[in-house]
Amino acid sequence: METNPYAPPKVRVADPVPDAHGLKRRSVLVMILFMFITLGLYYLIWWFRRRPGLNRLNSDRKLALWPLLLFTVLFVTQLGLGFAAGINEGEPVIGEGAAMVVALFQLGVGLLMLFQAFKVKEMIEDHATPESHSGPMFAEHVKLSGLMTFFFTVFYLQWAINRYVVTDA
Repeated sequence: METNPYAPPKVRVADPVPDAHGLKRRSVLVMILFMFITLGLYYLIWWFRRRPGLNRLNSDRKLALWPLLLFTVLFVTQLGLGFAAGINEGEPVIGEGAAMVVALFQLGVGLLMLFQAFKVKEMIEDHATPESHSGPMFAEHVKLSGLMTFFFTVFYLQWAINRYVVTDA
């Protein structure tokens, strides 16, 4: 079988695959609806579903798995305590000391997840700012709002993913 040495290559040679990160455009309004339908479980699902794609972005920062696992433990603990409180009909489920430990754990995990949201904000900024060979003076820098990240977390991050990461191809 003879091959034509002047024929174009049949496979992609040097061009990067567009959207190799695997993140997809999602409607923020649908996310809010899912949050209500799943009684807050969608927040946890969003983090687990987006983590691999976010880690494939063009950024030196990466998301670890352990904060999401701690958040899962907190979610299951709160669900179990809420279910036990409903069965006991007003009687305390755990003592005051244990309730204080759970509250501190909740505060710690909440702050950790907020830190994760700001880390994703920085990952999106890194990915969306093109590397310019003529120097950083001529590159257009993407700067996301810290205030919006603080108040709207995953909703704002998904909006930023839709706008700056996912290409319309």
